[in-house]
Amino acid sequence: MYYKILTIWIVVIALVAIIAGAITPHVIGQQNQTSNLTALLTQDPNNDTASEATANMTVSNDTNDTITNPVTTTVANVDAPDNMTIEDAKDLYLSVWNQTEFNATFSTFVEPFSAAGYGVYEERNNIFAPGETIVLYVEPVGFGHEQVIDEGGDSNGNNTNTTTLYLMNMTADYEIAAANGTELQLIEDVQAGNITSHRPNTEMFLTLTITPDVQPLPIGSYVITYSVNDEVSGERFQLEKDIIIAESER
Repeated sequence: MYYKILTIWIVVIALVAIIAGAITPHVIGQQNQTSNLTALLTQDPNNDTASEATANMTVSNDTNDTITNPVTTTVANVDAPDNMTIEDAKDLYLSVWNQTEFNATFSTFVEPFSAAGYGVYEERNNIFAPGETIVLYVEPVGFGHEQVIDEGGDSNGNNTNTTTLYLMNMTADYEIAAANGTELQLIEDVQAGNITSHRPNTEMFLTLTITPDVQPLPIGSYVITYSVNDEVSGERFQLEKDIIIAESER
């Protein structure tokens, strides 16, 4: 009798285990408090339009539920960076450059004769001694390039080749005013930069220099308005700088 009861209990336990396994939900990609987005974007090489792809999103919460939803994503058809050459990048940069307003991205006072190249200078403050030379270093952008045809020749004066050059030409006006706005001095049409190059240069710096005349500025505060003119494009921009004339502490 004892063995019959034991056998019945074993059979019941086995049946309960089988039934429980049949109704237990099967969870795929179980995660705790994590959201995963996996997208496969396929581009048809024979199609110039953007292609669509299906993305499977798996979201899990505290109850370890998993939801899989189809998501349609549209991607733009762009060239991979690996396909762009240096020359392509330069052409793209110049196309943006030609649509950029003529202005200055950087300017600072520097020590006289310290500007030895683009970004190469010795910076200083805006306090000057009476009679001291005032130099403003400026990095302009968006200036124009005028094409100039250079017809080369031999010693006999015969044209042997034709070369396209690029002219960059800028002038400047300086207006010095007292702190209250009273104009004290106006210096016009100063040559600020003139370069003829085999390339349409974009890295160019200006050194706008004011050398006091026989009568230097008295001690006090002043405002200098620099007007930089692009003689190629006809555009201009202005920079206002505060300066102080004080006795030298050196």
